[in-house]
Amino acid sequence: MIFELISGITIAAGVFAALLWSLYQSVLKRGPLQYAHIAAATLTILGMASISAASSFFAQILGILLLAAAVTATILEVRWNRALTALQIIFAIVLILGLPFASA
Repeated sequence: MIFELISGITIAAGVFAALLWSLYQSVLKRGPLQYAHIAAATLTILGMASISAASSFFAQILGILLLAAAVTATILEVRWNRALTALQIIFAIVLILGLPFASA
């Protein structure tokens, strides 16, 4: 029980940091990287909303879309910036697997 709680908090903190990074890059960058970050930020927010709405089907669809956007952003990013977009990939996988909706 405590492991799931700590894991959830850690993933949520990382996803929030990655969301802020994507929003920041959406303003600064131009071209494909900007579009990838806009898509990743938007889909991250919608993924969080799907968890709040308790919609597992919607979360899985958003997870697939977020996975594509985050992988694209990760490929286009340079150096350590890839770590932040990798957190969005982890969040996408969590959504696809439906982990926030798993009951004990």
